[in-house]
Amino acid sequence: MKNKSSSLFFFFPFLIAVYPVLTLMAHNAAEMPLVDSLRSLFLTIILCALLNISILLLIKNPFKAALLTTLILVLFFSYGHLNLLLRNWNIFAISLGRHRVLIPLYTFILVIGATLILVSKRELTFLSRFLNVFSVVLLIFPMYQIGIYWIQDSIAQRGQENNPSTSKSVFLSPNQIPRDVYYILTDGYPRHDFIQRFLNYDNSDFLKQLSARGFYVAECSQSNYTDTRFAMASTLNMVYLDNGTGASEVVFPGAILDNMIRSGIVQQNFSALDYQIITFESGYKWLRWQDTDVHLDPAVERSRRTLSGIRINDFEYLLLNTTAAKFLLDLPFVLNPTEANRIAEILNSPRASHRDRVFFALDYLPEMSSAKDKPVFVYGHIIFPHPPFIVNADGKALRNSPENELAGYGDQIAYLDTRLIEIIDQLIANTDPDPIIIIQGDHGATIEYKERDIDLANRLGILNAYYLPAGEESLGEKNGDPTNSLYPRITPVNTFRLIFDQYFNGQYGLLPDKSIIGRQSPFTELPCPTKPLNIGE
Repeated sequence: MKNKSSSLFFFFPFLIAVYPVLTLMAHNAAEMPLVDSLRSLFLTIILCALLNISILLLIKNPFKAALLTTLILVLFFSYGHLNLLLRNWNIFAISLGRHRVLIPLYTFILVIGATLILVSKRELTFLSRFLNVFSVVLLIFPMYQIGIYWIQDSIAQRGQENNPSTSKSVFLSPNQIPRDVYYILTDGYPRHDFIQRFLNYDNSDFLKQLSARGFYVAECSQSNYTDTRFAMASTLNMVYLDNGTGASEVVFPGAILDNMIRSGIVQQNFSALDYQIITFESGYKWLRWQDTDVHLDPAVERSRRTLSGIRINDFEYLLLNTTAAKFLLDLPFVLNPTEANRIAEILNSPRASHRDRVFFALDYLPEMSSAKDKPVFVYGHIIFPHPPFIVNADGKALRNSPENELAGYGDQIAYLDTRLIEIIDQLIANTDPDPIIIIQGDHGATIEYKERDIDLANRLGILNAYYLPAGEESLGEKNGDPTNSLYPRITPVNTFRLIFDQYFNGQYGLLPDKSIIGRQSPFTELPCPTKPLNIGE
């Protein structure tokens, strides 16, 4: 008699296989492009098919082959989650999340589960139908989350596009020679008093070098918000995120904030001024501007790598960390040192990719001053000195994070300071007329404030330096020296208000400088450094 199960189509292993990939994508839809998950989805389906076919050739039972495939997949994709979940659970001083505990446990479950499946004499067709239906229902949840995100993002994007610009008219005066504008955003660069107090480094010499080159360094400056998403949405639209209420809170949801960053008033103004807009890849989807003239990405600019230079993207790295692939590096008795180092390089490629993006931006920024057909607005949002830490103070690449987080942070700043001076010197020397240059942190240091008993308000203090050249009235500058409009407590919300007013005939005026912590807090003002640097001397 023909086995009833042989007439059923068992698709549940494939749906259960792609569920972890889709779930991870749903949780990171705002952070990573959907395309980053496509390779994982494709490989997961291929590997599932190969595994299922291999088992089927061995046991000649389609349903049991599907069950065994599903069991193996569930164990594989759950391993990393359990490793993280049980990491801090101890019995007799032994962490339950250690591989020496989980590997025997998972092996036991696999053996028992496989044995029960293979020796079962029941037809179990009801189970196949249940698993088919269950796997479909299971996928509804991540697909729903992804769909909702994209709907909300699309609505917010259309709202940003259709929202009439709040800008006052900006324009170039007759015969005005437009200046190139460089906005270098150093993510997580704190104020100098915080660096001196907590990071085992003193950047006073760097600030004095800036001053000697004509920069105005706002010694008491702080960010308007402690979160990158909030800070950049505010800066790039020259408004507070209270929707005009004056409340000390962020009222906009994430989708609207993302689109305020990707298509803000600052970008619209420079487009209207017929500037060429050049941006750099930061590694974060929501920081990537839309409709720029040039978007520079090291992954695109470098030539295609050979197999020996293969890289995984950030999404794939996260996915691997939730699977049984986590224990590969802990098996020295299987892997020789060369193979172990190669796998470590592949698994750690997000650090290498991050380093590539940082170095790429630092290397290419000076080249933006080369001959061009029209003026440029260059926006380099560099995720540095923000963790992960990638170099020591001399610029030598790090494979792992330093043991001393605070000193490691100081090393990132020390190296960045050296590179920034080099970039500034080249931009000023190779640009005529002198360019406008802003070097600014979006917020202060990214560290564990509570664990270190440091007031989170310190995260507001930032580096904020301006190179605003003076010129003839015909060039559009007002009030003679534009730096006369700067002051020690200026915050980023006023950065482009001042620049558009001074150089592009804007009529924005400056807003009161206000800062909050997180999404909602009382207005917070840090005291100015008790020991002024006297950097202007």
